[in-house]
Amino acid sequence: MIKALIVFSLICFINAKFTTNSTCKDCKGKIHTKQDLQLTKRCLIIDKNQTCHNRKYNFIVIVKSGSFQRRNLTRSTWAKEIIEHFNIPILYAIGYPKDSDLQKDIIAEDLKYHDLLQFNILESYYNLTLKTTSVLLWYDRYCSKNSEYLLYVDDDVLIHVDKLIMYMYRTVNNDSIQGWFEKSGHIQRKGIGGVSVDDFPIDIVPDYLWGAAVVYPSHIISNRLISAIFNSTVPIFFRDDVFINGFMAQQAGIKREPMKGILCFDPTEGDLESNIIVVGFKNEEARENTWNCYKNGVKRNKNPSLFLWKYLFNDINEWTTIFEEWNSTIIFDFSMCSVLFFT
Repeated sequence: MIKALIVFSLICFINAKFTTNSTCKDCKGKIHTKQDLQLTKRCLIIDKNQTCHNRKYNFIVIVKSGSFQRRNLTRSTWAKEIIEHFNIPILYAIGYPKDSDLQKDIIAEDLKYHDLLQFNILESYYNLTLKTTSVLLWYDRYCSKNSEYLLYVDDDVLIHVDKLIMYMYRTVNNDSIQGWFEKSGHIQRKGIGGVSVDDFPIDIVPDYLWGAAVVYPSHIISNRLISAIFNSTVPIFFRDDVFINGFMAQQAGIKREPMKGILCFDPTEGDLESNIIVVGFKNEEARENTWNCYKNGVKRNKNPSLFLWKYLFNDINEWTTIFEEWNSTIIFDFSMCSVLFFT
């Protein structure tokens, strides 16, 4: 069975290498064609189409990833907690590598963790819109009927798991997409994320959600967003946040709203202690240090309401265990952790 999976994945990978042209040749235009969009409908190299089969979820998580190192840190931090405590699926969306020798490593990684979605698209910053479109199509086909929301995040964020669960069940709006909200403004013309006037003559970007963390209600993906993407009235810009969460959301009449509790990383504060999602880490060391400090702090300052929520979520009435954990806590000075970021 394992050998068959490896052979099948390699065949799909070789087919992808020879039959797709999924990134711009010189990466100056940064605009995709309608033909490029058809790549998002191709079969996956590594699939997990049984993830939502015969199960109902409030939400599932798909991590947009291009780094094995970042995936591994994510697996050992907040993703581990979500899976172990709440049994919520977490998958990592990747493309195929430029270096074909790395495909064997990807297959080995999936055989170990069983959590990769490898799409038939070259892994590239300039293919973000194609990757996200692929994710939305996959989710719509395999999970939208059994999950109310898709949480789509970058692989370099940290998440306060208890607060995320509470937010998804109590606060999230089913009539909008939510995330880091950016007001309407002039489109970026310079730099790696910019686009020329010739390629993209539209000057004003509508309100959009930054791509680091976005909550998509299933019915919005299925009934409005995918249709807008494939019937776009504007050039297909490579930046998924601007194109999909901005222009396409506007075209489909989808509201974009700020998600409370998203914060950019600040090394002087205990960011994750008081927020849901922290983004914008300078490097993996800073992200790992922040998580370690958070866990040391939370372990000694646990809020009994969060304990209660976890056990109610799993329909477990082990009240004795809850209060034993709570009573064993002591006070911790979180500010001590800021020292780690300046040494």
